[in-house]
Amino acid sequence: MKSARVLPVLLLLAAGFSQNSTPTAAPRPDLPRKGYLGVSLHDPQPGKPGAEIRRVTPGTAAAQLGLKSGDRILSVNSTPLNDPIAIDRAWETLRAGDQVKLGVLRDGKESALVVTVPPLPKEEIQDFDVIYGSVTADKGLRLRTILTRPRSATGRLPGIFLVGWLSCDSAEAPLGIQDGFARFIRNLITQSGFVMMRMDKPGVGDSEGICSDTDFLTELAGYRAAFESFTRSQYVDPKKIVMLGMSNGGGVLPLVAGDYPVAGYVVSGGWVKTWLEHMLEIERRRLTLSGKNPGEVSDQMRGYEEFYDLYLNGVKTPGEVLREKPNLAPLWTEDGGHQYGRPAAFYQQLQDLNLAAAWQKVNVPVLSVHGEYDWIMTGQDHQMIAGIVNANKPGFGKFVEIPKMDHGYNVYETPVAAFNGTGGRFSETVSPLVLEWLRQTVKP
Repeated sequence: MKSARVLPVLLLLAAGFSQNSTPTAAPRPDLPRKGYLGVSLHDPQPGKPGAEIRRVTPGTAAAQLGLKSGDRILSVNSTPLNDPIAIDRAWETLRAGDQVKLGVLRDGKESALVVTVPPLPKEEIQDFDVIYGSVTADKGLRLRTILTRPRSATGRLPGIFLVGWLSCDSAEAPLGIQDGFARFIRNLITQSGFVMMRMDKPGVGDSEGICSDTDFLTELAGYRAAFESFTRSQYVDPKKIVMLGMSNGGGVLPLVAGDYPVAGYVVSGGWVKTWLEHMLEIERRRLTLSGKNPGEVSDQMRGYEEFYDLYLNGVKTPGEVLREKPNLAPLWTEDGGHQYGRPAAFYQQLQDLNLAAAWQKVNVPVLSVHGEYDWIMTGQDHQMIAGIVNANKPGFGKFVEIPKMDHGYNVYETPVAAFNGTGGRFSETVSPLVLEWLRQTVKP
């Protein structure tokens, strides 16, 4: 996961509104650009209508509209925003040129605003071409691809194909670097001399679909379509392609590449055990780091063992499990059909995977990188990936654990600080490590 659940949502709306006008949809060109308002939202709270605005970015359309921190957006086109999934569904289909009716609450008074959605700026990187394209994947969904290459380059270059995280966060960073993931990606783009391709999964960024309804197999089909197009790019040496997997993508890399002869794999924050094992391990770490004593942790883990078995192996939604086992309800804080913003089917399909068997087929160099304070994914999984590869090709699997680094490429003084996200700074180790491995593995 890029994060367990990243709820600050960039509300993609804009200025030029009339309180008496009626919202209409503008004509949609091929993969129209996402829009941008410039606010982030708090997660909706039980008993409170709508979603509270956490921050308004100065100079944006939201600021021009007069929206401010503490206002609540009650609805979008008459659809209430009372849970995270409703927010995702409301924003994912909005595009530049649309007109949208907002219900807003301020100081106990409701008002209706109609706003016209302008485009989100495109990503720009100095001295690099940023090429926006698309692929058509499973179910006819058109998905955004973003290819970067050094502007001064000639001929075909080695390539990096990114397979991303679990959450519905974009792989694009048009508003500048905002987190460790974006900084790490930007370092690889600007310092490797490689061409890189990123893809936004269904319902993310410009891509069609609804991310919160998309299962894993549909997402995988999208990555496969984008990867196949990358291998045919005029800018890429097809014999020098490295797969980079971040978080969930680190585990499933071989499933995307299939039989294609890639030059190597970089696993960062990935997994290889069954998803059931992963979830039980993450729940134990979460409980421990949140301050539960060992006895409390063991008591709750018994409940989680039962819950996840019924959910993942029994192929029941969380809601169905809780109706069958109401005593487990205190363990669950999300809705009955989703987890971390993705549908239950997504995780049931992950549980069906045999990633160890997939990694057994890998016979090229693999760098497996883990942060010591990464509480989301384990170092053991990364050691296992390197060990599986080494059993097949001795010396090809390399495991590195970066001291004090968390899942998001930041370093902290203690594991608890990493868990709470307090006082971190970007790791100065991870980018040089991966860049050196790339240079040694695939000569530019």
